[in-house]
Amino acid sequence: MPTYDYQCQSCHRDFTAVHKIADPAPYCPSCGGEARKKLSAPAVQGGGRKPEPSFTGHGCGAGGCGCKH
Repeated sequence: MPTYDYQCQSCHRDFTAVHKIADPAPYCPSCGGEARKKLSAPAVQGGGRKPEPSFTGHGCGAGGCGCKH
């Protein structure tokens, strides 16, 4: 299940909650106030192939300068 960051609108406490995306926002565990979801960076997992470079050589493109490398 996803993890979400929230901030209480009453006491301004930050907290994290784990729940389904369709579930309503939880109430603040400190004061019971209404909470709003905070904007946070998405978690990104790697594991795919690295992109291939679009050229070869040492800065002259694909040998187009005539240096034959």
